[in-house]
Amino acid sequence: MSEQDTIWVVTESSATRRRAPTALKAEDLSVNVSVFIEQMREVLEKTPEKLGRFRFVEIEVHAEVSAKGTLALLGTGGEAGATGGLKFVFRRVPEPA
Repeated sequence: MSEQDTIWVVTESSATRRRAPTALKAEDLSVNVSVFIEQMREVLEKTPEKLGRFRFVEIEVHAEVSAKGTLALLGTGGEAGATGGLKFVFRRVPEPA
């Protein structure tokens, strides 16, 4: 794996609680990001435009990247100390008049 094809991901071992950089193929991350975005598309298409008096204009999603390059939504419970990952912001496109 060359330096151009490598992205470094800092992961934490659950056994030792130590953080260490792990080499990840950029292509693997690229494929997994594409899959994640496609899955989010399915979720977002089912999200209503309005909820009561409120309108969804923008939805922000944070995803943690594993040492293997998989993406997971960042939630509460067990991952409170997580600070890395990727941020995706999805904005609704106004319908043409």
